[in-house]
Amino acid sequence: MAMVIIEDCINCGACAVECPTEAIYEPGESWKENGRSLAPLSNEHFYIATDICDECSGLKQIKCIVICPMDAIEKIK
Repeated sequence: MAMVIIEDCINCGACAVECPTEAIYEPGESWKENGRSLAPLSNEHFYIATDICDECSGLKQIKCIVICPMDAIEKIK
C-alpha cells in the first residue's frame, strides 16, 4: 500500500505538521532520503514521499488522513 495526496488538496499543510515521519512535503520542495535530495513528486500540491511514509505504523489511525479537511489523502495499492 501507499499513501497519495490527490488534486482536492488545498495546500493547507495540516498533513505535513501531523506527519510523525516527516514524509509530507510542500509543492515543489525536494525530498530527502539517505542524505540525498530528490526531485519533487508534485509542483501543484503537497505530496507524500512513500519511501519514508510508514502509514503511521503503531498508531491507531493515519494522522494525515484524519487531519485533512478536504479528504484529499488516500491509501492506494
